[in-house]
Amino acid sequence: MGAARNLENPYERYGYVPKLTLAGRLTGTLNGRPVVIEADDSGLLVSFSAFRSAWAARRTAASFLPVLRLLKQNGIALRLRLAGLVTLDLLPSPSGVVRFFAPGLTQIA
Repeated sequence: MGAARNLENPYERYGYVPKLTLAGRLTGTLNGRPVVIEADDSGLLVSFSAFRSAWAARRTAASFLPVLRLLKQNGIALRLRLAGLVTLDLLPSPSGVVRFFAPGLTQIA
């Protein structure tokens, strides 16, 4: 790290942990279908290229429940974008359409 560390650092914010901000983009597949996960200061956005891709992903939704709980506990917003046309809020409070198709999301604590 360069010069030796001074344990009596005069800097007033010594040892302060900076606020971390999510940022980035992951592109991959889920159940063989393309998915993009984008992170920015407003939260996470999961994008599916087609409605059929999102519908097929619901089969693995139960395995994501621990991650969804963690996101909700930390106040990280999660949105779902379908075919680039519609964006739906999943967390912290699901939109009405999401509550209709996935009523279990309202019970995540």
